[in-house]
Amino acid sequence: MSDPAIVNYHSNVRHDVLPHVPRGGTLLDLGGGDGATATEVRRQGLADRVGVVDMVEPAPGSKLDFNYQGDLTQDGFIEKIGEEQGPFDTILTLDILEHLEDPWTMVRRLHQQLKPGGVIVSSVPNVRHRSVTVPLLLGNKWQYRDSGILDRTHLRFFVKKTAIELMTSSGLTLESVALLPSGGRIDRTLVKLPIINTFSALQFAIRVRRDD
Repeated sequence: MSDPAIVNYHSNVRHDVLPHVPRGGTLLDLGGGDGATATEVRRQGLADRVGVVDMVEPAPGSKLDFNYQGDLTQDGFIEKIGEEQGPFDTILTLDILEHLEDPWTMVRRLHQQLKPGGVIVSSVPNVRHRSVTVPLLLGNKWQYRDSGILDRTHLRFFVKKTAIELMTSSGLTLESVALLPSGGRIDRTLVKLPIINTFSALQFAIRVRRDD
């Protein structure tokens, strides 16, 4: 299974996540690829200033106020960006945390870069999706792939409960959780049904807030 939101994460605008982005202030897109989503945030007037951190260069024509290239996990790197550009009203972590060996430490570091009342909006793949659970239960199959939920570069896997626990592990307050289906008709229908909806959610969009 593949989905544009995951396969093209370097250059794909995450329209499915934009409704969860609050309006105004400074936004940092952590692992934001070539700046496509941050540029769209700016175009829609959802933030006054936008910036991206990633290993790749911004796309020509991207509308970024600041850009950093480097290893997100490097000691002091996130803190340096915070000193120069923050604190932030919004931080996006879209399909990023599952690639990290220690995403809990990253959430704690990002917590410190938020303004009081600032939020982190994260999208996290759902390992309970039927594309994973059905082959596992019926065929004893767990097949890593080049993209998708079982992307071979994923180091951590989450269901709804553990994804929420991750995002609130540093003391951030949960504001909302949305189930994001794939583009397929079946998932779009089943995700609306209680009890079985998490089997049809490709990802979770989780928004947490700094209150301290």
